[in-house]
Amino acid sequence: MNLTALLVDDELPILENLSFILPWEEMGIEVVGTARSGAEALDKVAEYHPDIMLCDIRMPSMDGLELIQTLREQGETCEIILLTGYQQFEYARTAIRYNVHEYICKPIDYLDLEHKLRELAGQIQKKRIELEAETHRKSEMEAWVRYKHIIDLMRREEDSALFPYPTSVPQPQLSSLRYILLLIDVSGYFKHSIGWSVSRHQSWHGMIRSRLRELTDRISNGTLLISARKGEWCMLVEATDEWRLRADALARQITLELDATFEPDSGMKTRVIQDVMPVKLDDQIAERYRHCQRLLIMSDSDPCSVKLKQGISEPSLEISKEPSGRAMMWVAKEDLDSITRWIRQGNKQGLIELLTMLKHRMSEHKSALDGVAENSLRFLLVHMLRELREVHVMAEQDEIHFWSALHSATSIKELIELAEALAHVCYDKKSVPRPSVSELMTSACEYMNARLECDLGIDEVADWLGISPGYFCQLFKNHMGVTFVEYMTQKRMESAALLLSTTEWSITAIGEATGFKERRYFSKVFHKHFHMKPSEFRSNQRAGS
Repeated sequence: MNLTALLVDDELPILENLSFILPWEEMGIEVVGTARSGAEALDKVAEYHPDIMLCDIRMPSMDGLELIQTLREQGETCEIILLTGYQQFEYARTAIRYNVHEYICKPIDYLDLEHKLRELAGQIQKKRIELEAETHRKSEMEAWVRYKHIIDLMRREEDSALFPYPTSVPQPQLSSLRYILLLIDVSGYFKHSIGWSVSRHQSWHGMIRSRLRELTDRISNGTLLISARKGEWCMLVEATDEWRLRADALARQITLELDATFEPDSGMKTRVIQDVMPVKLDDQIAERYRHCQRLLIMSDSDPCSVKLKQGISEPSLEISKEPSGRAMMWVAKEDLDSITRWIRQGNKQGLIELLTMLKHRMSEHKSALDGVAENSLRFLLVHMLRELREVHVMAEQDEIHFWSALHSATSIKELIELAEALAHVCYDKKSVPRPSVSELMTSACEYMNARLECDLGIDEVADWLGISPGYFCQLFKNHMGVTFVEYMTQKRMESAALLLSTTEWSITAIGEATGFKERRYFSKVFHKHFHMKPSEFRSNQRAGS
């Protein structure tokens, strides 16, 4: 962009020489006007606000120095080069006082003036670029602070106060505006993207964000777009006049346009959770975000948007009774046992039903989106991956991709989607390669060894392996050389002997820990196995040591 200049001199020949002798266009300067008096120059400056002014000092009615004083008092910041035929110290001192760039004596050396103008133009352009860069940087910083503030609010990162913003960064301002939240999720993205490179993930998210930004600019001004998590975005629509209609239209258009961008066989669909409670950002935005997240976890993969209805109970706004003790672990030991059994049986439906139950369980409590629930799901996924490896139903490269996906998952929703993807690896029982007899018996022994204290029966172990009790008894006797009862007794006695040797537990406690509810029966079986009472065994062990 060219700079502008105003030429001021009461002598017309000098004005003409200044206009035509100097190569203004080549220097990147446009002469926007001339003036032959200080008063006329004031009007021209008010009209054009030039970047540079070449000005004579001696002029009628208002001389150059009075003109400069008036301009500075009015706040004009143009660079000024004074032209004068009088070399007086007072002139120079006044010029310095009013921040005059250059003081040139007549007769004018036009080559020298051209050199000084080029130098001045370069300085002005450099200062302008620096100012624009600083303005842009400040604008970006303010936008980042606002964005960071909203993210902190949504994720309830209240401890961010421990790390205050630098003093050079503007503090986030509380807004009186009210917003309606739209939570946008791409169902199936996490499953479809397993195995993608980092650059492909970034490219895909950049494409979706650009499309969403185009939509908001076209449909709803004043909408904030937040990239909440991978595959998830939040739109905060200003709840001004007709906000409900604008939010409805935006939700419909988002679904239509995003779905059109997905590959037909990708399995990805857009889901939009539309809240109905306009709130201020600093009041309830975190609560509404968590509420919409819970609805997102529970919603099915229908491509239509999900909208809350007025009057429907919203548990996130009520004080709900939180689970305590064992329930807070979310994934119980019984759940893991069921997963192991169903994977070994190829029972995909059983796995899917368990995950559905977990989703319902989490939807009932506020704490379902906390770190405990997330860690429980991660442990469940690790268990699933290890069990799938045991039954050899997943290629090595696929397993690597799943482990990588587990490492990169950052939300409850992504972990559940990954678990559902793993469930589909378990085909119908008939298509799962049958484990060998050795593998079956190894699994049976591991299961039995972990439950020595339980009243474990043949039916339970056989059911866990997915075979009939009769077939299990036959396999076990042939492979292990002992019956089920003989094996359990042997292992219980070994465990009891170890406890007697290494602990101060009572005989009764050791009996219970190894599956015997009555001390007398435990002592009888122990005596039959070791030909001495438990107390005698303990005494002998201590005497020998």
